Amino acid sequence: MSSGDIHVGTGGSSAALAAASAGHDVKIIDSFSTRNSYDFVARTAIKRPEDLRGKKVGVTSIGGGSWMGAMLWLEQLGLEPQRDQITMLAVGAQTIPSQAVENETVDATPLDGVFSRRLGQKGLTVLGEYSDLKKPMINQSAMVSSTLLQQRPEIAENFLKAMIENIAFSFDPKNKAIVIKTIMRRLKADQNSAEEGYRGPAARHRTKALSVRRGIAQRAAPDENAYAKSVRLGLEPLIEAGIMRKLDESGFIDRVYAAHGVKP
Repeated sequence: MSSGDIHVGTGGSSAALAAASAGHDVKIIDSFSTRNSYDFVARTAIKRPEDLRGKKVGVTSIGGGSWMGAMLWLEQLGLEPQRDQITMLAVGAQTIPSQAVENETVDATPLDGVFSRRLGQKGLTVLGEYSDLKKPMINQSAMVSSTLLQQRPEIAENFLKAMIENIAFSFDPKNKAIVIKTIMRRLKADQNSAEEGYRGPAARHRTKALSVRRGIAQRAAPDENAYAKSVRLGLEPLIEAGIMRKLDESGFIDRVYAAHGVKP
């Protein structure tokens, strides 16, 4: 996106922060999920959180969404990478961490349900399910440059419209079968894993305007730690929610969801 090869990028809040800190022009125009999406899966020999001390955790990329998920899980489990000598390894897209923890190249990894369910059935240890991690996590964000917002705002608006229509279609009850089949085909998942992969996003996605700001507000709770506070303060200047506010106030979101029989 920074090089101009694409107009819109997607990723977690940590990816946006990393890009901005490197001097890139990044604006978050919305996030379609403000909750954790990752289970935390470990190889069979890891039975308790403390067994991860001195071990390796595989993530998609350092600073990306799965890295953020891993950090939040370690915090939830009472672990701290530096103190507990836990090494974070960037190993690639989720299919690769899934394989890595199964063949014990890494000791644990955060995975979406479509991958974690299969590994759990194979006897690997699920140290935590996504629903157990209550801390808000801004991920699946749509990002553009401020230049594009100024010069070609219709591109950003059309992208958000397409995403809203995509989500509404996916969660329309009459489309469930084709969505499940698509998950199975694209991710080479079995029926049960695909069902789990479908249920998780249904509980996490948000489409109303300002969902990014709502997620940040949740992060601003009185008991937030210094890390959470730095994330919140760092993200605030990157957020430009005007287009989503427009789509919300115009009734576009409600109309699209109503057409598919889904509540926004």
